[in-house]
Amino acid sequence: MSLFGREVAGRRHIDGLDVLRTLAIVGVTLFHMFPERLPGGYLGVSLFFVLTGFLLAYTSKRSWLEHRFRVKSYYWKRIKRIYPSLLIVLLTTIGIYQFVLPKAVAAIRPEFLSVVLGYNNWWQIAQNADYFTRLTNASPFTHLWFMGIEMQYYLVWPLLFALYAFLDILVGRRAGLFVLAVLALGSAAVMPLLYEPDMDVTRLYYGTDTRVYALLFGAVLGLWWVDHPRARLGKYRMLLGYLAWPVLMGASIAAYFIFDGQSAYVYEWGMLAMTVLFCALLLLTADDRFFIGAALESPKLRWLGWLGKRSFGIYLWQYPVIYLFAKLGWTQLPYYAVLEIAAILVLTVWSDALANVITSRRLPAINGRHVVTACIF
Repeated sequence: MSLFGREVAGRRHIDGLDVLRTLAIVGVTLFHMFPERLPGGYLGVSLFFVLTGFLLAYTSKRSWLEHRFRVKSYYWKRIKRIYPSLLIVLLTTIGIYQFVLPKAVAAIRPEFLSVVLGYNNWWQIAQNADYFTRLTNASPFTHLWFMGIEMQYYLVWPLLFALYAFLDILVGRRAGLFVLAVLALGSAAVMPLLYEPDMDVTRLYYGTDTRVYALLFGAVLGLWWVDHPRARLGKYRMLLGYLAWPVLMGASIAAYFIFDGQSAYVYEWGMLAMTVLFCALLLLTADDRFFIGAALESPKLRWLGWLGKRSFGIYLWQYPVIYLFAKLGWTQLPYYAVLEIAAILVLTVWSDALANVITSRRLPAINGRHVVTACIF
């Protein structure tokens, strides 16, 4: 066990983060399925943002220290990670809907382009598409506003990291972190400053400027995490950490049931407070002095992270499935929710396998061997 977790396939692995992804994807999925019962499940998106910012900064800094960071390689990895799965979901959904719900995709081209080109959140703002109005005036791709913010952040991250690296060399490590922290706090202030009572919160919820602070908070933590020495803790601090983790996890789950996305406090202070809470939860999980992450990765608890490993595919597929069930009236079927979840998981496993074939140009293992399919490509 290294300082940052175990070594996996030549890279540093931080134990326990798949469980946090599970916490995030369960919240978002159940919110989309049962918004009245889990009105705060959308907060899982903020947790995803924190995790993305943390891991992107952490891996970038490690690569830079090892003289392996290349902008071209960085962008190529992002493309391979995002587009195969995204295009599979988009094209499969449009193909199926063309037969069963042709009206839902009759004018899909502008929305399709906004998703693929990474500006869907701003496209939906221009359409006055209220995320909290459920399926009214929605589309099977309503949830992909999230991808817009992520893709925009991926695009500008090398510039932010270059600024950090420049200040790191010229002034010192604290200078780079300080500037990124100021940017994060500035973005965090935009939402409460723009909020007005009884306003349409679509602009605040979808806006890159109002949501990027969660990614930046994660980035500051990730950069700090690489350099900050973690000496042995005293028994009282260890005890405090062990007690804090279940409290933070419990508070996160409780917020899923409490934080209604149309309430004023969410935009005045609630979303920021939960983002800070998620940062603290991440730090305790990632810190191997507490062995929390290692415990979550133990064989008996490893199943908790299975959904987290599949979280990207689950997120992509959930709304096309949920929207289809609602529009075809299948929500009147007994145990329809079980059928929805089963469909989402089956489609996720299928699309993940297909995306792996596309990116690796290899078929899945058969009898312990892989069949090379380079001739197909």
